[in-house]
Amino acid sequence: MRIIKNRKIVRTEWLPDTGAAEPGRAHRRILALDEWLEAVPAQASNGQVPDLSGVLLEPGDDLEALGEWIGDIPVIAINAENFADGRIYSLAFELRRFYRYQGEIRGIGAIFDNLSMMEQCGFDAFALKPGLAPEEAMPYFTEIESGYPFVGNQ
Repeated sequence: MRIIKNRKIVRTEWLPDTGAAEPGRAHRRILALDEWLEAVPAQASNGQVPDLSGVLLEPGDDLEALGEWIGDIPVIAINAENFADGRIYSLAFELRRFYRYQGEIRGIGAIFDNLSMMEQCGFDAFALKPGLAPEEAMPYFTEIESGYPFVGNQ
């Protein structure tokens, strides 16, 4: 799958979990929060080192649910299906500013002309809807450069 990451078009192995078993690829899954919450704490309570898959958040999800593992999660995807829902921007901003999250924050869904605003809030990767070419979306990074208060290095 091709995504935009750090303003470059790249291939990623981190994909939302479709429920189909793929041997040898368990560590490359992005799980819905409820599935992630079932798997990771259960592994830890059994004395295992948790297999920290990526996690997919919905706009209303609470970041506190990710607990002590938040800094170790390789990919946190946020469902941006409704790009007008300001909570998607708040989740990315909080992850970067308050949790000091350094991993990938990927927007998934209705993403195209809002890339600049999303990037300014903390997103660094974008999975466009099927049918939308990443090459066509690249100009949208420079469309709005107003300098939202958070720019990754604060």
